[in-house]
Amino acid sequence: MQMLVRTPVAVSSAARAQPRRGTFALEPAEALPRLAERVSRLAERSLEPNPFLLPQFLEPAVQALGRKGLKLATYSDKEDLRFFAPVMTSGGGIFGGRHFSVWAHPFAPLGVPLIDSNRTRQVGDALLRHMRRSGRKLFIAPHLPLASASASVLREAAKRHGCWTVAARQMRPVLYPAVADGAEAFERMVSQRRRRELDRQLRRLCEAGAVSFMSARSPMEIEAAFNAFIALESSGWKGRRGTAMARRQKVLEFARTAIMQLAQSDNAAIDVMRVGDRPIAALIRIDQGTLSIPWKIAFDEEFAPLSPGKQLMTDETRRWLFDGGIERVDPVCEEDNALLGQLWRDREAYGTLFISATRLGIRARMRAAMADFKASSRAQAKLLVRGRRRKPKRKKRRQSAARARR
Repeated sequence: MQMLVRTPVAVSSAARAQPRRGTFALEPAEALPRLAERVSRLAERSLEPNPFLLPQFLEPAVQALGRKGLKLATYSDKEDLRFFAPVMTSGGGIFGGRHFSVWAHPFAPLGVPLIDSNRTRQVGDALLRHMRRSGRKLFIAPHLPLASASASVLREAAKRHGCWTVAARQMRPVLYPAVADGAEAFERMVSQRRRRELDRQLRRLCEAGAVSFMSARSPMEIEAAFNAFIALESSGWKGRRGTAMARRQKVLEFARTAIMQLAQSDNAAIDVMRVGDRPIAALIRIDQGTLSIPWKIAFDEEFAPLSPGKQLMTDETRRWLFDGGIERVDPVCEEDNALLGQLWRDREAYGTLFISATRLGIRARMRAAMADFKASSRAQAKLLVRGRRRKPKRKKRRQSAARARR
């Protein structure tokens, strides 16, 4: 009698990890290459753009900055991917319980998930069902535009199945070119006195050499412009503080790879201002659909009295105001940003949105109170530091005034 022996077929861990369609799942970060094509398709029809979630940016970011607990939150149906966001998971704690939050970091401070614009209610309900079944009591979206369509979808889902609250609210600078009228909008935005000062500084720059503005888009141009940006950033205050990208090799390689890959799909450009052949300011810009993000800016401090960074951002502002394809420019910066806070008048409410799977949402409210306390403490610390920096200047003015009276 002949016995048949069946040899087990080897199944890779990546294949076993694939979730069933129609379920909300948390996949390992290593699954991103497999999901990349579907994420790119979802980004094209997403309710709102977030270029930091494009695979060209996210993959190098995960490799350089990813931490333990980083997962990929996905929701698929029989047709395609309907929701995507990298999330940090937490096992619990006294105040938070088990929760997960959209992964936002200093190089991508935007917590907007990718939500299929044709499946918004379906996605919101699936998220809350997953929270109930998995025992995760909280979903947190930090650095979220609170008036955005994505925030509205999450709030509506929470109203149906749980509750929501907001913390760490800020009013950040933003530009809306779609509702502006070009040159007239710029004149209203920038006072006549400031325009005269910018023109005076530009004339002074022209005395040092021919002033030119160039936008790098091809791979060769991007490589040269990126190197110029890194040199400018390293020579300035970030280099002295040790926060320049060149100070950490992993961060430098992540930024270089991400910008080069985004540029290949026309999602990134680097704008450079030169005096003669010398770069004196550079801006890395990331675009997706109708959204433009001025990501990083650096300037030559030797020309600081003539404001090269402000000159470049002013030129960019004019370009955005005349660009019919851009509806919103979000610098993803703090509300007290010295450069854009003075240049742009429009403000947009940002904050952290807490979604609770329970009606009372006690943990969500406690976490929100803690986030508010931390944000308030940081703001007070900034005010103290600025006050200390200004005191010596006041003392010098008093001393010089006393000498003048003598």
